[in-house]
Amino acid sequence: MKMIRRRTVHLKVCNLTESPLNISFEPLGDQADLPAKGTFAVEISGPGDGLVEICVEEKGLVVGEWAGAKTRVRNMHGENVATY
Repeated sequence: MKMIRRRTVHLKVCNLTESPLNISFEPLGDQADLPAKGTFAVEISGPGDGLVEICVEEKGLVVGEWAGAKTRVRNMHGENVATY
């Protein structure tokens, strides 16, 4: 019987600009807007390799999660912004 390892990755995403920043979470395409000068704490967990890819695009950031991962996004006050 093969044991599937559960991984958890924590990211702190800061927006140092004067404008909101769109963050897209792939592969599902869910989105969250990070306010100007704001910070998000992102926790991605689930079975699999735990590889997270961060890409910059003209309209914001893309966070590429591994298949089967669940994501929780909190603001700088610890309030839940989104769960995917």
